[in-house]
Amino acid sequence: MSLVVFPFKEEDLAVVATNLAIAARHERVREVWAVAACADGLAAGVAEAAGEIGVSASLPVRVFPQERLGRFRPGKGDAMNTAIRLAAERGFRRAHFYDADITNFDESWIDGAEHAADRGHGVVRHRFPRAATDAMVTWMITRPGLAKLFPGTFLPRLGQPLGGEILLGEEALRALAGDPFVIARSDWGIDTVITHATATLGLAVYEHNAPDGKRHALYGSLTEIRDMVLECLDAVASLRGRAGPPTGSGFESDPPAPVPDDLKLTVGFDMEATMRAVADLPDPDELAVLQRLSIEPSKLAEMDEMLWGRVLDGLIEGFALGAASWEKAVFRLWVMRVIHYTTRQVPLGYDHALAYLEQTIRDYEIGEYQD
Repeated sequence: MSLVVFPFKEEDLAVVATNLAIAARHERVREVWAVAACADGLAAGVAEAAGEIGVSASLPVRVFPQERLGRFRPGKGDAMNTAIRLAAERGFRRAHFYDADITNFDESWIDGAEHAADRGHGVVRHRFPRAATDAMVTWMITRPGLAKLFPGTFLPRLGQPLGGEILLGEEALRALAGDPFVIARSDWGIDTVITHATATLGLAVYEHNAPDGKRHALYGSLTEIRDMVLECLDAVASLRGRAGPPTGSGFESDPPAPVPDDLKLTVGFDMEATMRAVADLPDPDELAVLQRLSIEPSKLAEMDEMLWGRVLDGLIEGFALGAASWEKAVFRLWVMRVIHYTTRQVPLGYDHALAYLEQTIRDYEIGEYQD
């Protein structure tokens, strides 16, 4: 008995309704849930669409609000933890989670996860090709952080550790529903802690490739994801000192597939608007953080992979979520790293840029960035 869950907040109503209908038509699915972080007209519109879809598909399509469960900013984490708890209580064998804004969602996502679960994998993750300038939180914070904290495990090898597209089997659902560390993470950090928590359960993990990519709205200025940057860094830092996957943990992955040509040309954010966001000089509070990290302001424009590796060490050890000085400095440092990569590596071509990013993960794992 499989469940499909879509957390949602401000996504396009037509896209959400389409995705609900696709999930409801799948032969393996017995219920579909849309967990809302809002109580406005969008939620009402989703509920109306869900009712019609449920009647047409002859199965329950439920829309309900997320509970306030965590101790961080109310966000996606509360929605996922609400659904995880209810799915475990109601005895679902499998629960799929998908971001509600995917514009190319189809049955193949569910098929891929179900087939891997049929082969005995207790957790199935989806990965997908991305534009060279997309996923800058994944490439610059989460994957490097996992490489530094859990070298030699499969965690640094995961393509999408921040991906909201995941299948949790019955054992994983029960474990996460009772994990205080996961339940507390109510914000954008939820994907990071779920990635770590499921990796440490000893269950077989599979990474399914969605070869057409995950098509969704990209960003204007990177200021739009400032909260995500800070919360994902805090989530990575919170893993410091925690155990990694047990020795011999099973991990398998689909083989690589060709990247769609249009993705190779996609620009993930507005460079000019982003550069304007860091055009001012660091204020005294930021300068104090930079000094603590041993970063000269004059070196900010030279934020290559070597310097960023050392910066990230200091951030994992010392970052304080909610401290304005740290937050301002972290966002500036991350933006400067993204700009350096975008202006120095991306112009050399898509394949070069992605190979470069993968090499940085390997270097961070073995400490090659250190003096």
